Amino acid sequence: MKSSQAWCLLILLLALTWGGPGRAGTVHATGAHVYLLRGIFNVSVGLDALADKLRQTGIAATVYGRDEAGAVTAAALAQYQTGARAIILVGHSLGAGAALSVARQLGNSGVPVALVVLLDPVSSAAVPSNVGRAVNFYVSGGLGTTVQAEAGFRGNLANMDFKSAGMDHMSIQAADPIHRQIIGFIRAAVGGAAAGTGHETPGRHATHAAHGNRHPGAAHHQS
Repeated sequence: MKSSQAWCLLILLLALTWGGPGRAGTVHATGAHVYLLRGIFNVSVGLDALADKLRQTGIAATVYGRDEAGAVTAAALAQYQTGARAIILVGHSLGAGAALSVARQLGNSGVPVALVVLLDPVSSAAVPSNVGRAVNFYVSGGLGTTVQAEAGFRGNLANMDFKSAGMDHMSIQAADPIHRQIIGFIRAAVGGAAAGTGHETPGRHATHAAHGNRHPGAAHHQS
């Protein structure tokens, strides 16, 4: 094979396997896609690192700005129709509110959301009823807040307080132990073998399970 042909083949292979930074659109073998929404001014660069870690595990991940909720909704709808059956949303700060907005818009179109992960949300918007599981990593006494579920929600909601772990509004979206916990929740949502992992950073949390006896006021330590 001539050297020019070899280079063309290499470029073609790279184009097929690499989606580029922040806009990886390929649905991986898991059939899941994770959409990550940064906070104001795109300062939540820890989400870019998290997206890279997810791609390394074979889970498609795309990072957006918090003002791109409409684009996320359109992409999720299109990919749901073409095989991305596990839609997962992750948002930090104002991006967390944007993630809930995307979930609500998807619900209006009859599309379920497997998991929503919120990182120190500054809005107390409710988790919509089409979400199967919602996990809120927040820091009490700061900018972040707890969230509740809207009427008709039959999934699982956990508010996890990381104040005692020394987290703040920015570190909570960039810390590797937090990333490991999030990846554990995501792998569980897509049926991965690591369901229930991620105990590196013990936070206090309250869980609301639609089919259990816990409620948002029943705080307990993560086990």
